[in-house]
Parts: sequence; structure tokens; C-alpha cells
Amino acid sequence: MPVESPLSHGQLFSWREIERYPEDWLAEANLPATWDLRGLSMGRVRAALERLVERHEALRTTYEPGGIRPVQHVHEDVELPIEWIDRIVTDPSEHERTKAELVALPFAMAGDLNWRGRLVSSGGAPMYLSLTFSHLIVDLWSIHHLQDEFKALTSGTGRPGTTAPALLSPSSPPPPPPRELARRQREAAWRPRQEGAERHWRNVLAEGLTDALPTLPAGVKGERLELTLHSRRLGGLAAEAARAHGVTAPAVVMAFVAAGLARHLGTDRVTMSLMSSNRFAPEDQHLVGTMNQLVPVVTEVDPRATLAEHIRRLHWAGARAYRHGSYDLDRIAEVAEAAGSVPEHGCWVNHLFRAWFNYIQVDRKPSDPADQTPAELAWTPLAQPYGQAFRVRVEVRGGRTGVLMLADPEVLPAPAMVDIMRMIPLGMQLALTDPGRALKDLWGAGEELPPALFPSRLPEPPR
Repeated sequence: MPVESPLSHGQLFSWREIERYPEDWLAEANLPATWDLRGLSMGRVRAALERLVERHEALRTTYEPGGIRPVQHVHEDVELPIEWIDRIVTDPSEHERTKAELVALPFAMAGDLNWRGRLVSSGGAPMYLSLTFSHLIVDLWSIHHLQDEFKALTSGTGRPGTTAPALLSPSSPPPPPPRELARRQREAAWRPRQEGAERHWRNVLAEGLTDALPTLPAGVKGERLELTLHSRRLGGLAAEAARAHGVTAPAVVMAFVAAGLARHLGTDRVTMSLMSSNRFAPEDQHLVGTMNQLVPVVTEVDPRATLAEHIRRLHWAGARAYRHGSYDLDRIAEVAEAAGSVPEHGCWVNHLFRAWFNYIQVDRKPSDPADQTPAELAWTPLAQPYGQAFRVRVEVRGGRTGVLMLADPEVLPAPAMVDIMRMIPLGMQLALTDPGRALKDLWGAGEELPPALFPSRLPEPPR
């Protein structure tokens, strides 16, 4: 019989977030991975996968709606949810098509293992393994951790490689599982952290959410525009600006996102919700599960401040907010309701997180600030038609940075989105060359941006 347990704060947050998706968009909760199996035997691959499932409860967990709150069922053992296919592989990009096929298949929120894979071999020799995980059970860090453990297990050494210095040895006891974290989060010792998070939220609610941004009910669609900037130089420039100002690269990017949003909303204060990994405590650094939660930070945007001052203000405001990134979302909804912040549509996720920002370093390859590859700007033909009215997701993969911006066109029309997107690399460039400039100078700056940071020809938005 499976063991039933309450959800951890991260699991509950993921459940509440994903349950608001429209049914035909549930696959947006999926996270893909592809593992190279060339040179391995089928026996070693299977043994390593079985060992991972044995070590990590998240791979043996299903969810049930429960009563008021969902619960998790941890199974003692499960069949590997992997399809085994043997065929001749002639196309070196075949794994990309396989990944796209799998990641497009949604998981049922209840009763499903929430991960699946397809192992492709050729003449009996393993070639690659394409995996898809739901964000209900793991976050991106966990997928990297699983891949590092898989490599260690299949290497025959039983120990991690030098690329993952903090990784536990696969031969050591498994890290604490999510249900153990859920238990700790309900003990008296955790109560001060929850109370701190509640105080933080009361302060945020008192200062005001970004009320100019409308929100949608769960499962309801609305018109959205989605614009993406790709640049190989941008990530390196953010890293250089971060070092120059003693902050982080995500803080630099977010500073100019917040500045652009404030300008086009006509306000001097915005509430940006940041994605917190919640892996700051040593006991949580090796947990395989879903830990991410959004935590809001009220940010002042003073047009008279220098670029250096603005960046540092945003950095420290975000750093303070991260301390409260792990909390019981249902309890925060009660706090918000008591404060008089009640959404008419009942969707607390959309109501509390009206504008959010996330920065993901997908791999360990650094970006080159001298890379002159031309930047690309493109509109998504079909934007995600639900959720928040404004969000920015930055992804750095293979040295290439992608900045994806989604907005409600009634609040931020296409020209405003392009203006904010241009302000991001312009702000970074000036933060390095002229950090004493006033923030307001960005709004009328006529400086030309090099093609590696922003294209000179702008694409037409979808009609």
C-alpha cells in the first residue's frame, strides 16, 4: 500500500499553479530532458534507472485531490514508465523530435506518476533516453541532479563527477524525500519561518499589488502577446554588469524589466514576483522534488536614481524577499482574504502573482560578452492565453540567452513590449559604460544597440 502524506509547500504551490491551466494547455507544466546513452549497455542503463527510482520518492509519487487539500501517495515500487524502442537511427537530430513529441503530452494531475520516457536503441545498443517530467513532482534543479546521478551510476564508479561538486554519492543514503520536508514544515520549529512569510505578505498587500494588471479566473483564456529576444552576448553582458555592481545577473535583468513595466504603467512602484529555488538550507540542497515558489517583492522605481542605485535597490529588495520564498500558499490566501484582498474570480495564483520574473541557468556553459552573433527578436504565433497579465522568463542555455515576455495587449500593447525588451540590453550596456546616468534617461535614450544585443529590424506582431 502507498504511504499517504500532505504536500510540501513547493508541491502545493505547483499543484495550485497547474490546476489553473486550461485543460488543453496542461502540457505547459512539462519539463524535458535527453540523456546520451551511447557506449552503455542496456543492462547498465536499466539498473541505473531502477536505482534512481529506488533512491528518489518523487519518481514513485502520485497525487490525489483529497478533501480540502491534495495529498501525495508514495509507492514502494513502480514499473519504469519508459517505452523501449529499437530502430536504426540515421538522423542526428532525431532526439529533438522525440523530445518534442513527449513534452507535448500532458499528464493527469491525479493518479499518474507524472514522468515518462522513451529509450531508443539501435541494434540493441542504447542511443538516447528522452524524458518528460511534470513540474508537479520535480523542478529543473532536480532533473540536473538526476542526470548527474545517472551518469555516476552508469560510469561504474558510483561517485559523482567533478561537474557536480555538491552531489551526493549514489552509493550514499538518499536525501530526505519531499514528504519528510512536508513533515518538517508542519512542526513547531518551522513556525517562525511561516510567520515571517506571513508578515512579508502583509507588507506586500499593504503596499499594493500591481493593480493595473488584470487577472483571469482559473482555466479561462484571454488574449496575450508573447515576444522573445535571443542573444548570445546578452547573458555575458548581464554577468559583467553584475560583477561591476556587486549583484547577481538575474538582478540586473530584473531591474530593467521593472523599470520598463513601471514606465508603461505610469507608476513609481511595481510588485514583481520572483521565482525562488528554496534550496538555501543545507538539508534541502539535494532533495529531488518540486521546490520552486514565487515570492513577491515591492520595488520602487525612481526615475531620478542612477542606474547603479536602481540595480542595487532591486538586488537587495529581491534578496530580502527570497528569505520568505517557502510558505503555505493556502495559508497566504487566507492572510490575503483577511486583508481584504479577495479576487472576484477565486483564482488566488493569478490574483497574488500578477507580474513575475524568473531567470534560469539551464546548463553550466557561460555566455560570452564578446560574441557578435546577431540577436533575434520574434513574436510567438500562439501565445499562452491564460494566467498573469505580465511575466518575463529568462533562460540561459548553451551560452545563448532567451528573454521571453508575455503580456495582456490591453495593458501593454506590442510597441510597449518592444520598448521594454529594448530597454533590457540598453540598460545593461549603460550600467557598464555610464552607471551614473539617471534611470529616466533610458526612456528617451537614442543610443544605438549593437546587432548582437538587439536587431535593427523589428518583426510585425501577430494580428
